[in-house]
Amino acid sequence: MLSFVYQLAHTFEREHGYRPNLLYLNHRHFRALEADLPSDAAQGTLRQRLGMDIVLTDEVVHPHVAWTRLAWQRAAG
Repeated sequence: MLSFVYQLAHTFEREHGYRPNLLYLNHRHFRALEADLPSDAAQGTLRQRLGMDIVLTDEVVHPHVAWTRLAWQRAAG
């Protein structure tokens, strides 16, 4: 899952010229990501490791990334 997330972020950055700051996952994807990064999952630092806020919703069929000004403003503020 981690390599897939990095691929999504890289593709987004190449297409838009800036990095995404949101990662949309369902709970199954999130558990797979936690399994890939167990120490970050245990410490609660997944968000910092990825450099993105994580949005969990069961409506997401496939993980995807996006950028929002609200997350950027919160990080800068």
